[in-house]
Formats: sequence, C-alpha cells, structure tokens
Amino acid sequence: MWAQYAPHFFPEREFTRFVDLFTGACSVGMWIAENYPKAEIVINDSNEELIELYTMIKCCYQPLETEYIKVVDKFLSFPEHLDKKKFYYELRDRHAFQYNEIDDVTLAAELLFMLKTNFNGMWKAYKKMDLKYSTPPGTLTQKPKFFETDSLRKFADFLSRTTIMCGDFEDTSKYISKDTFVYADPPYRDSIVDYKGGFDDKEQLRLITFLKAMSDCGALISESNKEIGDGFWKNNFDENYNIYEYNTKYTAGRGTTVTKAREVLITNYAPLEESDDNI
Repeated sequence: MWAQYAPHFFPEREFTRFVDLFTGACSVGMWIAENYPKAEIVINDSNEELIELYTMIKCCYQPLETEYIKVVDKFLSFPEHLDKKKFYYELRDRHAFQYNEIDDVTLAAELLFMLKTNFNGMWKAYKKMDLKYSTPPGTLTQKPKFFETDSLRKFADFLSRTTIMCGDFEDTSKYISKDTFVYADPPYRDSIVDYKGGFDDKEQLRLITFLKAMSDCGALISESNKEIGDGFWKNNFDENYNIYEYNTKYTAGRGTTVTKAREVLITNYAPLEESDDNI
C-alpha cells in the first residue's frame, strides 16, 4: 500500500519533526525515520497497553527479548495445534486478569508474542476480558524463522529515537509548529474493526478540525482514510487540500477473503514527486 502513497506522501518542504497522531504499528514512523534520519519523531496512540509495550521495548529491550524468546520456545515446544491454542489463550487470560501479578517485562514479552501470532493483526478488547487485549489466535502455524529477533531489534532502535505519547490526538499540539509534519491514520470510516472508545464521524470531524488548525499554524499535515463514496472528504476539506485516491484490497478472516476498497490520502502540501493522480 505504501508504495502507491509514496509519490504524494513525502512533502517538498523541509521539516524537523514528525508527529504521528495514531501510531498503531509504527510503520509510517519507521518509514519516516529511514528517509529522514535527522528528523525528531513523536509517536502517539490512545491505546495504553500498546504504548506501555513500546515503552518497555524502548527502555528495557534486552531483558524483554530474553523473556520473549522464552515464550516463543515454549510455544514451539508444543507439537499439537490444540496445545498451542491453549497456550495462547492462557497467556491472553493472564494478560487480562492477572496482569498485576506479572512483572512488566514478562507482561510486555507475552503481549508482543500474542500480537505477532493473533488473528489477522487485529486488536480486540472485549468487555468479558475487562477491555484488555483479547484478540483470538491466528493460524498458530508459525515456524522458528518467523520469530527471529532481527526485526524486533530494528524496531527497538527506531523507538530509541522517538518521543512516546499516550493520549488523545489533540494532546500532541504542544509538539507541533511550522516545522512539523503531522500525520493521521485514524480508525477508518466504515471499518469492521472497533476502535477502543469509538471513532465515529463526530470524531472524524474533530480530527479534521484539528488538522486544519495545525495547517493554519503552518504545519505540514496529511491524513489517510477510507473513501466510501458519500463525498465526506471533499465536503470537509476545501480547495487548499489535495485529495488522492487509491485502489486497495483488505483481507478478511484468516487471509482467505479479499475485499476491494478505495482509500484517500489528504495533504496540504506539494509532494516531493508530482503525479497526475490529484483529484
């Protein structure tokens, strides 16, 4: 997906700080870090469990990796799929109901393992699990190579250069100035995945208002979202903003079903690489 965004995503104008309002898996932040090695990076998300994990990776990487390898080794020691599934659910129950009895490093290592092996990369937080992480397991067919830690160490290196925030997207305003590049990748409109606390069109409009205010202050702003054909983006962003559309595909279930969709990238700047796709 990001390959098709690239011609329009990077701004022509220089910036010294990148602020990611909904960092999620940090893929965009890492993309920025690779292309702008001198830029300061601020990542934010309202998901406290996720941000606690990132903070542990940043400040306690080596002991976390040691505990993570222990969890992986135990998982791989089970020859039967049902045993692996039982192990995953035991970890999930511990995370939801016994987290006060587990040290922070172990808790983070177990959550990291579950995030790598869960159902379709989703984050679920069911009420019956006290709204803690509760995504079901995926196929659980991963081989030892899947769990190699090279990418994890690279991620830890990335986090070491970031300022990590946990809060509402508006809380990031203290880091935003005319030399800042602000990116928003919120829960998409018409998404099948529920966002913790909800993110309806009222919240989408609150985000648009915030982005416009940051743009008025001179910041570079960009948002990605879903196009559902009701004119929402054109009606709420005026002629001062670029709206690019892209075809994409979403996988459902365990990756066996593919759904075609349209996404938008909205910016207030001239792109580093011009294209004819501006609408």
